[in-house]
Amino acid sequence: MDWIKKNYDRFVLLLLAVALLSSSGWLIWSAKSFPECFAPLLTPVTHGKKVTNLETAAIERAKGSITTPAAWGTHPGSLLVSRKYVVKRDESGQAVLVDPFDNASNSLHPPIPNAWFREHGLADRILDIDVLDQDPDKDGFSNLDEYLGKTDPLDPNSHPPYLTKLRLKQFKKNPFRLKFEAYDGEGSFQINTVDVRQPTQFVKLGETIPGTKFTASKFEKKSVFNPRTQLETDISELTIKHNESGLEVVLILGQVTDSPDQYARFAFLWDHTEFTVKKGDKFSLKPEPNIVYKLIDIRDEEAVITNEKTEGDPIKVPRLEAPTR
Repeated sequence: MDWIKKNYDRFVLLLLAVALLSSSGWLIWSAKSFPECFAPLLTPVTHGKKVTNLETAAIERAKGSITTPAAWGTHPGSLLVSRKYVVKRDESGQAVLVDPFDNASNSLHPPIPNAWFREHGLADRILDIDVLDQDPDKDGFSNLDEYLGKTDPLDPNSHPPYLTKLRLKQFKKNPFRLKFEAYDGEGSFQINTVDVRQPTQFVKLGETIPGTKFTASKFEKKSVFNPRTQLETDISELTIKHNESGLEVVLILGQVTDSPDQYARFAFLWDHTEFTVKKGDKFSLKPEPNIVYKLIDIRDEEAVITNEKTEGDPIKVPRLEAPTR
């Protein structure tokens, strides 16, 4: 250690000499192995006449894409306009955007599913409040009508039958003008009129009521217990028959009977018109004058008609409901 302290300069030179010798030895060793790095390149090439087939599938695909013109595919959105979204609140109350055409989205306008609007070219109207009542092709049938009828809402020649727009608006009953007032034990029946003041008529079975074309044809004595008065109430029935048509009307003692001449007031929602038809009469709808229907029955909740040409099953015309929208 004392020698190093006394000969510090010589010691440093000695270390440098050792490092230089080590570096020189490493360079000499690397130089000797340098030719081995190029050994694969110096290998003689074996010449032959056989050419290896190249993979040409990618080339053929590229050639096909060049010869086939590019075409735009279908997409529910637009290049320049974003699809419409609905803002809803999630469970945490946070406002989120919901894609109405996502398969998991609930219908915005029941009973029509959201996808129906997109499939029929009405995607841009799905957020309209009145979309169910809209009539894009102006054929008189709303989108709801077209959906229920499985028709095209954009084709005026494709729509449900016109009869589906017919509704019963009013069942008109008129009181029968004859009233069965009393009877006696000798088979005589008292008949009065309810519409005009005329003398009381007394007839027996088989006799024609004066001033009318009705004949008394059958009498049935009936009574019913009245819990309020604790007495039997006479509800005997007198049946009268029209001499020409054979139509029978049952008159109940002391009660005003509905006339067999009943009327249905129809509302035709296609053109928003109304018309009245007598029970048993025939009628047609304006767009289809060659199709004749016959009114065969009327009830408070519906009317029943038949197609005179096809003579198929009776067709029920529902009651007009009060508007809900």
